Formats: sequence, C-alpha cells, structure tokens
Amino acid sequence: MQKAAGYQERMGQPVSYRPDIDGLRAVSILLVVGYHAHPWLLPGGFVGVDVFFVISGFLITQILLTQERAGRFSIADFYTRRVRRIFPALIAVLAVTYAIGWLILLPEQFQLLGKNIAAGVLFSSNLLQLGQTGYFAPDAAENPLLHLWSLGVEEQFYIFWPLALPLLARSQHRRRWLLAIIVASFAAGLLTVINQKDWAFYSPVTRMWELLVGCLLAETKFVRSERSNLSSVVGLTAIVGSALFLDRSLSFPGAYVVLPVIGAALIIMSPNSALNCIILSNKAMVRIGLISYPLYLWHWPLLSYLDILRNGVSNFLEIWAAVLAAVVLSILTYLYVETPLRRRPHIAPKLAFGLACIGVIGIATVAASGFEARFPAELQQIARVRTQDSAGFHDHCFISVKKPDAGFDASCIEPGGQPLVFLWGDSTAAALYPGLKYAETTHDFRLARFSQAACAPILDSPRNERCNGLNALAFRYLQSSRPDVVLLHATWGDYRSLDGLEETISRLKALNVPRIVIVGPVPVWKRTLPHAIINTYRFRHELPKRIASGVSGPEADEAMREFSLAHGVEYISVRRSVCDPEGCLALVNGSSSEVFTTDRHHLSEAGSRFLIASIAEELFVFPPRIGLPRTEAIAVPIQR
Repeated sequence: MQKAAGYQERMGQPVSYRPDIDGLRAVSILLVVGYHAHPWLLPGGFVGVDVFFVISGFLITQILLTQERAGRFSIADFYTRRVRRIFPALIAVLAVTYAIGWLILLPEQFQLLGKNIAAGVLFSSNLLQLGQTGYFAPDAAENPLLHLWSLGVEEQFYIFWPLALPLLARSQHRRRWLLAIIVASFAAGLLTVINQKDWAFYSPVTRMWELLVGCLLAETKFVRSERSNLSSVVGLTAIVGSALFLDRSLSFPGAYVVLPVIGAALIIMSPNSALNCIILSNKAMVRIGLISYPLYLWHWPLLSYLDILRNGVSNFLEIWAAVLAAVVLSILTYLYVETPLRRRPHIAPKLAFGLACIGVIGIATVAASGFEARFPAELQQIARVRTQDSAGFHDHCFISVKKPDAGFDASCIEPGGQPLVFLWGDSTAAALYPGLKYAETTHDFRLARFSQAACAPILDSPRNERCNGLNALAFRYLQSSRPDVVLLHATWGDYRSLDGLEETISRLKALNVPRIVIVGPVPVWKRTLPHAIINTYRFRHELPKRIASGVSGPEADEAMREFSLAHGVEYISVRRSVCDPEGCLALVNGSSSEVFTTDRHHLSEAGSRFLIASIAEELFVFPPRIGLPRTEAIAVPIQR
C-alpha cells in the first residue's frame, strides 16, 4: 500500500489539500496494522488496503485531471514524481529487511526473500505471490515482503492509467467507459474467487475496479458541498463493520469487498461532514496518515521476523514492541528519508539506480540459493533438510498435485505370505513409510501403503470430494488384500469433523480386520522445526535435543485417544513417544543430521525410523487368522 501523491504534494497545480483524506489514510493503516498484529482483534482489518486503493485512485486522478485541463500534463513528470514519492522509503525498508534476513533466515527462506526483493523492485510482487503462499495461509507470516503485493497492484495500474485518462477525458462517453470497466473488473473478481482465490486476491485485473471507483469520484467531481453527515457515517460504519465481521475464512475479495470500497467512496464524497471535519481532520489522525506509507512498509517485516524468531508464539508485549518500533522507524523515514529526498529536483535517476542495485542483490541471492555458507556447518545440515527427500514421497503410492501421473495400483502392496500392515492416510502417513520399511529388517511382516496429500482416510467426505475417489480405490485394495493390521494416520488436528472416520471404521469392522490402529497426530510446529532448532541455537549456542516452545499441545492427541476409545479401535500416541515435560524431540540422538521433523509436521527419515522403533512393541502384534488363508491382492480397476 503506497502513499499516493496526496493533495499536499500539489505537483505544481492548485489542488486543495483535504486533511480528512490523510485521516482516512490513518483509518486504513490502523486497520491493516491491527489485523497483522492481532487477527482476533480485527479479523477483517485487511480491508484497510481496499480503502487505500480507493483513496489512491481518487487522489492521483484529481491531480492528473488538474494538469490535463491546465495543459501541463507530462508523462515523464508524472513518473518522476512517483519515483521521488515511492522509492526512498522502499529502498530503506528493502535494505534493512535484507540485512535482517541475512542474519536469521534459512537458505530456502532467504532465497525466497531474494525473489520477493526482485519482484518488489519490479513492482510485480502480487504476480510472484500467485505461485507462493496465499495471503491468508498460516505460512504467510514467514514472508517478510508479502505486503508488497498491494504496491504491485497500484503501480501496475499507474503504468496504464496516466496514458488512458487523457483519452477518456476527451470522450463524451468517458463515464460510461469507466463504469463498464469497473463492472467488468468486479465481475472478474466474483467469478475468479470461486475457484482461484489467489488470482482474485492478487490480480490487477480483479483489483483495478477498486482504484477506478476513486478515479470515477475524481472524474465526475462527485463531492458534495453540503455536510452529508449520513453518507460519511454510513461509509465509516461499512469500513469498521467489515474490519470487525469479515475474516480470512470468507472468499475475499468477492462480493464482500464492496463494503469497504463503497464506504471509502462515501467518506471521500462528504468532505464537509462532521466526521470528516472533526474526527478525520484532527491533528493526530492527519499525522498518522502522513506516515501511513512508511508504516505500511515497516510494520510487516518487523512482525514477520518477530514471528520467525519466536517460533510463531510471540506474546502481546513483543508484538506491540514491534509495532512501536515500526512507528518510530516510519516517523524517522518520513522526516529524514522521504521528505528530504522528495524535495531534491534531480534525485529520481539516483533513486532508480539505488532500487535497481537492491534488485540485483535479490537476484544474486536467488542464484546463490540463499547463501547457505552464512551458517556454521552443523546448522547447514539442519537448514538443508527437505520434506521431499523422504522415500515416502517418491513413488506412485503417494499422490499429490505435484505428481499428476501418480496412481494407486497393486504394486503398492508388497507380495508374500507374511502378515500385512496396510498404511492408509495423508502425507504424514507417507512420512511413516521409511520407518516401517526399515522395521521389516527386524520384524516379520509386509507392507501396503496408500497415501495422498491433504486426504485423511475418510470415505465419502462431504468436505473434500477431491479425496473421495482415491480413498475409495484404496479401500477396494484393502478389501482384496485382507490386511492383518490397518494403520490409519493423518494430521488429525487439521480436520474439522471426524464423522467420516466413523464410517471408515464401521466398514473396516464389517471386513473383520483383525486390528484397526489409529496412529495419533505428530507434534505440529508453528514455524517449522529446523527454524526452531536454529533459533534455539542462536540464543543457547548449542543444539537442542528437545524444544518446548512453538509446538502444538496435547489437545489433538487427547481428542483422538477419546475418539478411538469411543469407537472401539486401538490408539497409538505419537506424542507420548516423542514429547515429555522438557519438550518435543527435535534431533534424533542429538545429531544435526537427524532432524526429527523436516517442516511443521512431516517426519524425516530419521524421525520416521525413531518413531516406528518406539512404538514397535504395540504395532507389530499379529493375531492368528482362523480359517482365513493369506492371499495376495487381486487386480482392482484403477479409477482416477
């Protein structure tokens, strides 16, 4: 979210300054900062960005039209002023963000930071995010420059708007054209948000109507001279109501974005209302509005790095200390970076060169794979751990969106006459495979495995139809192979309902499966275990065998234990094997080459072997079958 060229800038034209616009800027930035600091406090505070889009479109168009009508419009002058307005604070924030990232980010994360810096320099951060973590995803806090997406949307819009506006201004039907584009962009957002939420959120096509609403206000001069108290109050109510009652679970932007956009428009068109004149125009609100751009730039990297350092469990005081630091930095940036450089007449080329240099540094970071050599050798081993290195994710018996050619078949069931252990579940079940395979060297059994990413072993789930077909196929192989033990495993805490699991258990019991065993959830780390280990090393200067902070508690384990008891199936607790009062296992045997979990909840191969060895006495018990000969799997038609 950038600080658009405001009325106070004037750009050499007699444009009246409206302090209430700076006050509305203050509202928008306070909503965004409040949401990022405490989402529970303002669950819909992200609408502050939408408010700012409207403000930005209004101010820029007002200035451009003033210049156009005076015959003094210049594309070169417009972009020069944009450089002087945007680049100083952006250069400062990117440089400091990179320096902090050098010290604390793992190579993969630092490489991603390099990509974000390069994209930020090119004002295409929103397009980069389309292939990264979504804005509302839990891992979004690990991207210190995620917030630059809005700057990308605005600058992409302003590449074309100064060129299009003079043409529209000469057309008798310019307002109809504007309305048509607004409707088309809004409709594109409504259609896209159904199946492509990230595209709807980040795309300039689906977002430009918000800026164009402000542009339309400026072009039509639809600003009331009377007090218009009702309009301004309704507008503020729409904005604040959106911040309080919308949340990340909704399909946003979609239709909900109408509320903050229309709310901002109503306030802008009511400059003489009591709300605008008294509340939004008071000195405190205006001063916050003046630092809104640097505050937007500073607050998110600081909160993101705090979250990373504290393993996702920052406390109230730490969060607001980071916000206070962002405010102080914003004031200093505004007074000693933005304002002085903006006043220098020939500074634009130097600023452009400085920003380009930072972009080159970002590209170099990507090419160097995040400069792994920044860490000591033992930490490099930990930082190098990757989930996809586990053997459980390599072949066709594990299915994910990244493996479109994978598919279950009879080869997922090992041949032979030994007792059969049938593993069925999601990607965390696939991570159990290395340990189970290793256990075959000391225990007499054979293994069948059927796992697919983000799909619990739940049949006919109304919540996840994508999983149903392959789960049904896995169940048919289970029927044909007549296993001695069925292992059901998933990230149970992530599933809102276990009603479907009741049906799975009921159908397994109908098959007279000798043993049905639910393996409980693995501990879930807030910000990946490798990062938690390295953060602990920074403060203790030694590798921890166990870590107590930043990891899930026993609630999910207890819930699954109670569920298993209620439905008459066996339960094996993972947490009991790997956690104790000192914390949860971080390094197997204390070795930096044997991280227990590769990310937030997927076991490494070493972790898998350790866990299976820990539960072997409970797991590898095979009751005798009476009158039921062992048979190998029969062919089952593959249905994808």
